[in-house]
Amino acid sequence: MRRGSKTLILVALLPIILTACASASPPARFYMLDPDPIGADGSIELGDAWVGVGPINTPDYLDRPQMVTRGEGNRLVIHEFDRWAQPVQGRVLDVLMENIVALSDSNRVAPFPWPAAFRPDRRVMGEIVAFEAGPTGEVVLKVRWLVQVRAEDGGGDGGVGSRVYVQEYREPAPAGDFGAMAAAMSRALGRWSEDIGQALAASE
Repeated sequence: MRRGSKTLILVALLPIILTACASASPPARFYMLDPDPIGADGSIELGDAWVGVGPINTPDYLDRPQMVTRGEGNRLVIHEFDRWAQPVQGRVLDVLMENIVALSDSNRVAPFPWPAAFRPDRRVMGEIVAFEAGPTGEVVLKVRWLVQVRAEDGGGDGGVGSRVYVQEYREPAPAGDFGAMAAAMSRALGRWSEDIGQALAASE
C-alpha cells in the first residue's frame, strides 16, 4: 500500500479513535461540603467575644481532589471520577465557621489565618484524625481539638487551653452514593460545630 493511502486511512480513522477514547473515560462528578448546623437558632451565647477558628488540620490522604473511602481492612480507595469541588482542608474551616455563626448570637467569628494585629478572645484549633465513608454504610469523623482563652491582660498570643476533646461522629451514608456521602460528612461537621459552640460558650 502506498504511503499516501496509509495517511488517508489514519486521518479517516482519527475521529473514531478519539471518540472511543473519550467514551472510555466517564466525566468527573463534583461535590461540596455544606454548612449543616444542628438546631441553628442562635441560642449559643458568645456575647461580644471575638472567636478565632483554626487551624484545623486534616489527614494527608484527604489532601487531594478525589474522594477517598475506606475499603476492607486497612485499604483506602481513591475515586478518580468523584471529586471535591474545593480542597477539603479549606472547606472544612469555612463550614465550621459558618456553622458556628449560625448556631450562635455572634458575627465576630474569624477564620485562620488572620492579621497579625488580631487577638481572638477565644480560639478553637484541632485536627481531623479520620474523615471518610466505609464499607459499613456510614461516615466516620474522628477529631481532637481544644478551646484557648486569651489571658485577662490581653498580652501576646498566650492563653489558657481547656481540656483536649477527643470525639467521634457517625452518620449513615449508603455505600457508593457519593452525594449521600458528602451530605453525611456535612452533617458530621454540623454536630462537631455544635459541640465547639457549646465549649466556646462555656469557656468564659
